[in-house]
Amino acid sequence: MFSRISSLILVGAWALAAAPSSAQEALPSHAEIRAGLLAPTEAVAPNGIRADQRSIPLAFGLSALAPGAGQAYNRNWIKAAVAIGLEAAVFTVWSLKRSDGLSAEDDFRAFAHAQWDPVQYAGWLNDYVAYLQADFGHAVSAPAAQAPSGVDFTNPDGWSADQRAAVTSFFRQIQAIERQVFHPETGATFSHQLPGFGEQQYYELIGKYFQFAPGWADYPAWVDGEGNFTAAIDPELTGNGGSKPNVSSTFYRYAEDHAHAQDLLRTASRMSTLFVVNHLVAAIDAAVSAKLHNDRLGANMALLYVPDGPPEPSVSLTLRF
Repeated sequence: MFSRISSLILVGAWALAAAPSSAQEALPSHAEIRAGLLAPTEAVAPNGIRADQRSIPLAFGLSALAPGAGQAYNRNWIKAAVAIGLEAAVFTVWSLKRSDGLSAEDDFRAFAHAQWDPVQYAGWLNDYVAYLQADFGHAVSAPAAQAPSGVDFTNPDGWSADQRAAVTSFFRQIQAIERQVFHPETGATFSHQLPGFGEQQYYELIGKYFQFAPGWADYPAWVDGEGNFTAAIDPELTGNGGSKPNVSSTFYRYAEDHAHAQDLLRTASRMSTLFVVNHLVAAIDAAVSAKLHNDRLGANMALLYVPDGPPEPSVSLTLRF
């Protein structure tokens, strides 16, 4: 039995000795094994991005949708808090200013309905035509403006379709006259015509240009008890120091209220622009931060050989500045 086993061992040894070159060719060298172990290895996700990398498009898109989201994705928590805080501040200011502006807008419109009367303005305009004819010989071919009956100009929401059509026709009559009259002091024709009732320009012009001052409730009488024209027939008449003595205080009060409401709405509009800016800046910052992270960070995994011991796994991080 012992001799048989010895024979087998000798045969095996002879076989190994007979083909040394083939065994060496089948096995990699020590240097090849070491090079393979020390080569960097990377974990690659299905989308082609290494596990330690960050997606630049994703970072950009997150903050473009919600400022701070891309910063949180990059783990820049302070930047994320700043971006979210700016978004909240801009939204708060925008909301408050817009609400205040719309409320002030409703107030000055209601005030205009109550205090500025198109019928009174048309009455003054008809008398103004007579004034220009009597004092300057200026003829106006447009017919006198005839106010529609039964129309309450303080409550336009209650108008019927027929009443709205009548108001539109009435305003066209006013506009036809305005195109043919002028200011005695300058000789210039009226610079503006009364816009349609309720239009944005309607509310602006009646508190901006003196030619519309006669429509306000506290405008002084332009015809005296004997039927003669007073100085108030000309709202553009210039007094001492360039003042307009015939323009009433209500005109100026309304102009201030209108300007204040528009300032609030303009501020809200600027805040809405900051929304876009904040989203854009946050998106660019998130994308740049992701790019810098990818450029600065490298990861290597390898096995290190220890003298008189087994190989030990090693992970190295490389920061580039």
